[in-house]
Amino acid sequence: MDTQSPTYSDDELTAALAEHLASLDRDDSYRVERVLKRSSVEATELVYFEGTGGGSLGPFVRKRIDASAQIGGAYERLFAAQRAGRRFEHLPRIVDCRRVGDELNVVMEYIEGETLGALVDRLGATPDYARELYPALCDAVGELHAGFAIAGETSAPVIHRDLKPSNIIVTGANYTPDDGLTFSSLVIIDLGIARVWRDGADADTVKFGTRPYAPPEQYGFGQTSVRSDVYALGALLFFCLTGVDPKPGLDLREQCEARGIPAPLADAVCMSMALDPAKRFASAEALGRATRAAYDLSRPVRPLAPVAVRTPASETVLTPQGLQNPAGLPRSAASAACGLLSRGPESLGRIWNTLVCFSLLVFFAGSHFAVFHPTGATQSYPTWLLIIEYFFFVDGLMVLMHFALLDKRRLRRRFALLDSYRGKKLAKLWLKALGVLLLCMIVIVAVANATGVVDTSAT
Repeated sequence: MDTQSPTYSDDELTAALAEHLASLDRDDSYRVERVLKRSSVEATELVYFEGTGGGSLGPFVRKRIDASAQIGGAYERLFAAQRAGRRFEHLPRIVDCRRVGDELNVVMEYIEGETLGALVDRLGATPDYARELYPALCDAVGELHAGFAIAGETSAPVIHRDLKPSNIIVTGANYTPDDGLTFSSLVIIDLGIARVWRDGADADTVKFGTRPYAPPEQYGFGQTSVRSDVYALGALLFFCLTGVDPKPGLDLREQCEARGIPAPLADAVCMSMALDPAKRFASAEALGRATRAAYDLSRPVRPLAPVAVRTPASETVLTPQGLQNPAGLPRSAASAACGLLSRGPESLGRIWNTLVCFSLLVFFAGSHFAVFHPTGATQSYPTWLLIIEYFFFVDGLMVLMHFALLDKRRLRRRFALLDSYRGKKLAKLWLKALGVLLLCMIVIVAVANATGVVDTSAT
């Protein structure tokens, strides 16, 4: 079987493979490339199907599940629904699913992309996830909750029970200041412990899950439902906004405030993760809509149709992105450099930031040397005054100057509070900090002279 054959689509190849497997010893038809994950109840492998003519097809993901642990049934239902002609946008396509004794073997397509955890680690935490990607994740979970019923069957929700960053695969994700966060597709994987909702059940038969993302009812306090996955989605929203898992047992509102999550988005997180399922969002789709609305409420307001302003320096100083030089004055060299950086690739910004941080470390080393090895007139100064002068004033001044030179794109995505300070607002904050430093130093020197601790008039 030629993996590069141009005469068959992926669907046709998969269908042909499924039919061919019926007449083969399936285990001998697969070559294990590597083991992706292993636990006491299942093993996940990357495999290739080896044809009789020497060709191969793949890669695929194969799961070997201990069916005696009462897990894996969702794969069988999904396989039956897909063979009956149903298509699912956000779920993997099953190639083969069969039981051999107490072992369930599931072979499915290999999803190219990166996990949500890897994506947040690469791009950083940012409220922009709440605009497009997170609502799409809620829609994907909604597709799961719609069930796998085929014609003539009554549909029952399928509860994932293990929604977490490593079980969400995102393809083609990219972030730019102009377009925001974009992506091609989003797929939910690992349905091993997923279960079908049963009307009248008091609690789940088996308790599994990942602690920061699992609601109380998942550990024996009731039957899991669609609202149990809503709880996990709330934890995923917290992760997208902060880059860390929520901490179970601690006040969630305080965690949101400590991480600087905007209030509208914090409300969505807290409602999703309410301990009482009845107080959570009724569905994943409702949570997605509420999150998008919360994002619109919390993002900085920018003018939609700015009017051009004439100044002596240029014909217009306004761009589609907003007012660039509201006073019509020449821009400083530092601000011009930062503007060039913001239009360049982020890799260049990282190199620039590394150089800026190295320069700051050199100044810190000089300050420490001046304190513990004073020269000239400073030799008569007490050590405590030198510490205040260099560690507080000089180092503080250097931090402010170097911060002004940084490429702040990644910082703004990671810290929502910083993103709210731009342009004149950030300049005012910077000048206030500089003024506080100067005022404190003037007071310290004046007090030192008045009390005779040191005489700076002679220097």
